[in-house]
Amino acid sequence: MGKTLIAFGGLIILISGFILNSRIKEGEKLAAARNKKENKFAMISDEFPQCNWNVHSPESVMAENKSQAIMVDTKNPAKKQCETYLSLRAPGFDMNPTKEEQKVTLPAGGKGSISWIIIPDKVGTFDVTVSDIINTKIFGVTVTNTFGLTASQAKLFSTLSGLFGPMLTIPWWVERWRQRKPNPEAKKETPTEKQPE
Repeated sequence: MGKTLIAFGGLIILISGFILNSRIKEGEKLAAARNKKENKFAMISDEFPQCNWNVHSPESVMAENKSQAIMVDTKNPAKKQCETYLSLRAPGFDMNPTKEEQKVTLPAGGKGSISWIIIPDKVGTFDVTVSDIINTKIFGVTVTNTFGLTASQAKLFSTLSGLFGPMLTIPWWVERWRQRKPNPEAKKETPTEKQPE
């Protein structure tokens, strides 16, 4: 009975891992379909050159009750001060700071970073867009309610369930195999009586 319960528990863990993994994969696929980069043509002031910037790709799948940071690294390769206005558009999320636009000013050769914290309002797949007057980077983010786990926790659980789920069911399978295996002692023939000559 105990081995059956352990095997049943292992099966539940294994199935849960498969469900989590399929949800994460589907969420990543939906989010990746939205990723893109756009360039616009715009008049730029000669007074200050544009600062260079790069966004750290956000987690493509996140839990409904979690938050994540959108980090942007900035640098100024020019020999004079640069100035850029970066904005974040994230429908479906609350953000902190609540101001969508942040001004970046860097001295010659300077580096810096800015960030926003995004908090989901609801479940679904959304665009998170970071842009200046010329460049736009769009990232798809899928918000899910996968047992309240973050994407990294769900991936870890999925991996561990794939390992430990079968391990917990092995004793049950071994016991079933032993029951099906014929008993060699039962096959011993009983000695036949000698016929009188």
